[in-house]
Amino acid sequence: MEADVDVAKEGARRAYERGRVRDALVGILPIAVIIVLAGFVDRTWTPVIFAGPPLLVVTAVLLWRGRHFGRAVLPGVAAGVVPFVAMQIARATGHACAGSACYSVCVPACVIGGSLAGVLLAQMAKRSTAPLTSWGAGGVVAALTGALGCACVGTFGVLGLLVGLLVGSAPLVLLQSRGRVQR
Repeated sequence: MEADVDVAKEGARRAYERGRVRDALVGILPIAVIIVLAGFVDRTWTPVIFAGPPLLVVTAVLLWRGRHFGRAVLPGVAAGVVPFVAMQIARATGHACAGSACYSVCVPACVIGGSLAGVLLAQMAKRSTAPLTSWGAGGVVAALTGALGCACVGTFGVLGLLVGLLVGSAPLVLLQSRGRVQR
């Protein structure tokens, strides 16, 4: 009799995990669409090739894990779209000139877009009962999503994005999380 209960429990656990995996795979379909659209909008597929697969894997794992991790995916993608759009605007304008000197605005656009994304992440973390967990998970997703646009200017574009994310969010999240217990 006890063996039957153990078999039933194990079957239920496997069915539960299969359902979580299925839900995670369905959840990454919109992310896959965003990645493909980013390639067409950006007209360069190199960032998509390097940032797209890690973005899919990370979001699938976070959605599978659920709780604060899963709830951070959508805000992370939304925040990551900000530096991507900022980069597209910078690429459309090309450069800024001051007198006879002209400068590319791509890296500053990644920094500014990353800073705005960081502020959005901090606001998301503020509403969470586990702010550091939500911030960390959302930050990884935002960085990978933003890298779809910022990677086209190379390492400095991605570094600018990461610096912007940290500068825009870390102080707010650390202040908000003081005194809270992580769950």
